[in-house]
Amino acid sequence: MEIDENILTLDEFIKLPTTVSFNVVNIDRFQAYARDKPYIRLGTQLANLLVIAYTNQNNISRIFEELGSEFLDFFPKLLSPLDARSNEASGIAQVLNQPILNLSGRGVIIGFIDTGIDYTKEAFKFEDGTTKILYIWDQTIDGDRPDYLYYGAAYTSEQINEALASENPFDVVPSRDDDGHGTFLASVAASNETGNYIGAAPKSYIISVKLRSAHEFYREMFLIDRNNPNVYESTDYLLGMKYIFDRSEELNLPVVLCVGVGSNMGGHDGNSALEDYIDFVVQNTGYAVVAAAGNESNARHHTQGRILSTGQSDTISLKTGRDGSSFSLFIYAANYDRISVSVTSPTGDIVARVPFRVGTRYSKTLLLENTTITIEYYRGSNTIIFLRFIAATQGIWEITLYGNVVVSGEYHAWLPITGQADVGLEFLKPVPEYTIVFPATSMRGMACGAYNSNDGSLFVSSSWGPTRHPRHSPDFVAPGVNVAGIYPTGSGTMTGTSVSAAVVAGASALSLEWGILQGYYPSMDGPLVKALLISGAIRDTGGIYPSNKWGFGKINLYESFRSIQETSMNFPSDILSISENN
Repeated sequence: MEIDENILTLDEFIKLPTTVSFNVVNIDRFQAYARDKPYIRLGTQLANLLVIAYTNQNNISRIFEELGSEFLDFFPKLLSPLDARSNEASGIAQVLNQPILNLSGRGVIIGFIDTGIDYTKEAFKFEDGTTKILYIWDQTIDGDRPDYLYYGAAYTSEQINEALASENPFDVVPSRDDDGHGTFLASVAASNETGNYIGAAPKSYIISVKLRSAHEFYREMFLIDRNNPNVYESTDYLLGMKYIFDRSEELNLPVVLCVGVGSNMGGHDGNSALEDYIDFVVQNTGYAVVAAAGNESNARHHTQGRILSTGQSDTISLKTGRDGSSFSLFIYAANYDRISVSVTSPTGDIVARVPFRVGTRYSKTLLLENTTITIEYYRGSNTIIFLRFIAATQGIWEITLYGNVVVSGEYHAWLPITGQADVGLEFLKPVPEYTIVFPATSMRGMACGAYNSNDGSLFVSSSWGPTRHPRHSPDFVAPGVNVAGIYPTGSGTMTGTSVSAAVVAGASALSLEWGILQGYYPSMDGPLVKALLISGAIRDTGGIYPSNKWGFGKINLYESFRSIQETSMNFPSDILSISENN
């Protein structure tokens, strides 16, 4: 029997396997458009008027075309964890050991929107055995939740403590972290376990959101393997952000969000719905966002070039790793440039030049092979070329770019990030710059790269800046190679910029505790936390800073407080008088 979707509640409608999400700014024009369209269901609205909406997947293309929204600011981006599968080096241990500073993250929330958290671990308990976790929102479970959530199940600290006191905790709170990435990041930032696994802010509270997997419709749209469990939608991430920030506001506690996922979708210029929300939020007192810069510098997933003038062309060459793989790529240029493309296969079969026209969607199956190529053109704040290769022949593909109208002529192309792309899919002339991933490319958040604290070298995969805005990025680097932490299965190590972001999230929590809760800087917000960490960053003699690799240097929270001591009249003169060696 066919379901009448219009009579379903929003909770019921979202559960349907055919329902997909999109995001749009809820201005008068959109309200007028949606008013007589019952197949558009409005969900949660964020503080900057961005609204997450839902519809049947059969309607999504028509809605997009009728609205004329900027491509990829309408559709969710697909995110994946940023690990490559310490506190002393970052100056955090010295700060924790200063009795006069008395900093431990107490009274500050660190939020994680990731693969979940294993709440049963000792790392996430206080000394009396009660949980450090204030709330868990598990988007993958259909259970009890407050009215403002339309899917998933939410659990309070009281319910978590009840579970911890029971013989079978997961019978009471059935939220698990089957992957371990979220649990590990939370342990690096906030573990209260003594010994080798103490976190950067051990007394901080935690709020965890477990992301649900991306819808199969969007996996097919962007040609991401449907069997990859670690692919998530930015719309679900946005709702996770609002959930964490709203809870912190209710409790009147400062909050740091640790962003350990990323994507190559978007223009890498900070101009997206999620990044706009980050920039909006962190300007408020008590809010900070730390994002992993990405592990893409040596992944060969970015290239760039320039079409010198109108009528000239340039060529991008890429190699597929295996026969029959499917993938997509994006080419971004200035919105005043008009660029069209043609494609040549490894066997010499050609998709002839497709004229540039906004909204074009062209598809061709090659004559001599079983590959289908689609080419789409869009224009908003950028000119965007979206290409899809379905069942691509193994070998070298060439994409020729033609300058219809050239003012700048500069273009950038990105393949999916590591974890979303097949091994061996790469550009033949890769460029390691401009590999900072979304949403670390936001303007006011903190973008954190990784280095090896054992030998002081940059982590080989740590993404390089700048961004296309442009701005200097990353802001700094933190330990991110073989960092110790806790998985659901026990202790271990992890490498990647998501680990570095967790270290900086802990340092940011200590900064907010000092500034707001101890009263030294009651108006401290995200940009001020960033400035504090930059002020104490360690910069090698002879180096040029900020740099595209190191940002402003290696974070060192102890040196940040030394810097404040030297420049602030309100900072107690004896607060760092104890020897650093102690």
